[in-house]
Amino acid sequence: MTLDVPILKRLTPSMQRSIGISVAALAVGLLALFLGALPQRIAIENANDKIRLMNARLTQMRADIANTDQQKKVTGKVMAEWDALAASGVIEPLLGSFSMRGKSLLDPIAQQTGFHIDNVRELPSIPLQLPKPAPEQLHCRQPVEFTGVGSYQQIAEFIALTEASQPLATLSGLLILGQPPTPEKHKAIITFEWPAKGEKIKPETPPKK
Repeated sequence: MTLDVPILKRLTPSMQRSIGISVAALAVGLLALFLGALPQRIAIENANDKIRLMNARLTQMRADIANTDQQKKVTGKVMAEWDALAASGVIEPLLGSFSMRGKSLLDPIAQQTGFHIDNVRELPSIPLQLPKPAPEQLHCRQPVEFTGVGSYQQIAEFIALTEASQPLATLSGLLILGQPPTPEKHKAIITFEWPAKGEKIKPETPPKK
């Protein structure tokens, strides 16, 4: 390697080669230093990014902690509203039967209005959309059919008082049939539908072979 620099032309060829080799070695050393430091620079930049992300998370966590008391108040209010709503009309089985629960709720109303309940029948429940896996306590819409006898006014009062005392109950079916022997009394088939809560039905274990 030779260097075409005027001042160096005065030096002997061996001296020029020595200088050229030194310059080349210096360039190689600088290049090696740069290439060796590059991964460290990348690592430092990555570490700085992680630090910034962690600082942002820390700031958010501090804000969440500062709002904990407020969130507890909001959660408590929502839970109180839910408990009041559930108490106002979400029914559960009575002795394993929704029909018995429905009868226990509406018998006092029937007696008050003079409507006589002859029979109560539990209809198939209407499932709601559930998360997966389904919780142990399930909510659904539960229809209960009441068959009884009364005048048109008694039937209307029975329905009106039931809706007033059971705000979550929905009248989902009504059939009134005239009775020729007793024209003042009618047979009524009335279906109310409640939001209901019951246990999840677990599949039976198949018998061992």
